[in-house]
Amino acid sequence: MGIFRSRSQNFGWSMYQPLNGIDGSGQAMWQPSPLRSPIARVGFAVLRQRAGVITRLSGREMSRRGDLYAQVDLRRRLIQMHPQQIPTADALPVTITLALSAATFDPVAFVSDSQGPDEEIYLAAQIALRELVNGLPLEAFVGTRIDLAPVLEAARVAAKAVGVEVSTVLLKDVSLPKEYAGALQEAQVAKVNSEIELEKARNEVKTTRARLATAKVLEQNPILAKIRMLEALPPGSTIEVRELGVRGD
Repeated sequence: MGIFRSRSQNFGWSMYQPLNGIDGSGQAMWQPSPLRSPIARVGFAVLRQRAGVITRLSGREMSRRGDLYAQVDLRRRLIQMHPQQIPTADALPVTITLALSAATFDPVAFVSDSQGPDEEIYLAAQIALRELVNGLPLEAFVGTRIDLAPVLEAARVAAKAVGVEVSTVLLKDVSLPKEYAGALQEAQVAKVNSEIELEKARNEVKTTRARLATAKVLEQNPILAKIRMLEALPPGSTIEVRELGVRGD
């Protein structure tokens, strides 16, 4: 990342070609330095190509005729994976998007051992992800955390071969088939509605039991029943009290 290769008749390189992850800004290209090697930028390593041999420099050195220099980015970067639509074990596709956190630790291997080092890491992670998803049912991707350890291990093996260390694999998104996702949503809504209806029924049972208990108490206590009746009268009501006499023979 951050370097351009060139080929010339003198040094076996013909024209500048971007390596993996280059944005085309030209910040790091194979280029000559008349007197001394360039000063390393922060987070970069300076490489020298001399007579077809690439060397990492630890400090500034005097240049020779034909020397070419480049700076390789050693800072942490993300290798973004495009959304991967992969069939599960039950032949239902899921779409997964990942990113890998990587950093170059061997810039010489990164430049000389592969034409596209990040592409090799990407491919290894992609294949491992497909194998992982192919072996799991669709239910394994619903409401659970996916174990991406096999993907991380495959990416690390491929990365080490090109001078890169992959530290983590980041799960960005998991999308289920539309029909399955819609069915899950309907089932969830039905579950919530049933819980609401059940709670209403429980409250109605509690209310009915409370009313029956109150009626029983009032039946056993006539005076209390009269008091409750008086309390229920609206404000401004007139009460007429009559005293019934006892008739004798």
